[in-house]
Amino acid sequence: MKLSEQYSEIKAELELFDQRLIERLSEAEEPVKTATTALIQAGGKRSRPLLCMIASNFGDGEALQLVDVCIALELVHMSSLIHDDIIDQAPVRRGDRTIHHKYTNQVATYIGDYLVAEALEIMSEIADQKAHQLFSSTLKYLALGELAQYKNRYQMNPSLTAYFRKNRNKTARLIALSCQLGAITTNAISSIQKQLYLFGYYLGMSYQIIDDILDFTSTADDLGKASGQDLRSGYLTLPTLLAIQDKQIFHELELIFNRHQLIKEFDFDPIVADIKNTDAIQRSYQYSQWYLNQAIKQIKRLPDKKEKDLLYQLVGYLSKRTH
Repeated sequence: MKLSEQYSEIKAELELFDQRLIERLSEAEEPVKTATTALIQAGGKRSRPLLCMIASNFGDGEALQLVDVCIALELVHMSSLIHDDIIDQAPVRRGDRTIHHKYTNQVATYIGDYLVAEALEIMSEIADQKAHQLFSSTLKYLALGELAQYKNRYQMNPSLTAYFRKNRNKTARLIALSCQLGAITTNAISSIQKQLYLFGYYLGMSYQIIDDILDFTSTADDLGKASGQDLRSGYLTLPTLLAIQDKQIFHELELIFNRHQLIKEFDFDPIVADIKNTDAIQRSYQYSQWYLNQAIKQIKRLPDKKEKDLLYQLVGYLSKRTH
């Protein structure tokens, strides 16, 4: 079941969001229209629009531009997925061929850029200067996170600080922004906006850690890619960073990274198995749970509305998800 399907309370808003998103992209020229429509129809959790919609209920104003804001957030997320796939040369996304495989790297890059431009055009119609500043700032940090990740590819840099900074910029800031913008659309007071931003931030940090864990623990059928694909692509995520605190595993991986241009994906199989046999996965879950606990603290500080239960459900879903 999709994450969005669990929230019948806002089913109508989510359906309107999907309809408007497809309508907007169907007006684009080819190949943008076909490529992006296929990406939308392939599925996705819609977690950022969902959070934006839930957060909007903590303000007292009418959410006239809520769906437009949700669309802008999702377009940025879609663009980041396309660019990630290009960098990683990933052949599959959500069970379908990636856009750069269907076309070329250049075409896929332009499509990703188009989505960001479309998102900025939508945000230009939002009558709130603060929303504009927050959106553009988040885009800047997202680019910095992507750049930091790429720069450290195949580098033996066992820095947890750098890992968490990358997660903050690449993932958590956009999820936090989704919550804050939802509150802004209904004129929620600044203290509530801040609490929702922090909730989204902590949720996003946990979200990324869970993604990195599932990269090792889920099956190829669940994820549509081989176990340990991030490591095979040269990225040190939390399970690997914790595992290479063992000197033997560190040197084993260092040897592979030093000749990464000459090796095949299956050459990583032994070290992926070694990482799974350490306590790195369990320790990674402990980090994720710490962030989830911080997110729960922010929920408790919010006004007593029924939407708080939706946020608690979301935290529960995240802690148990398998894909």
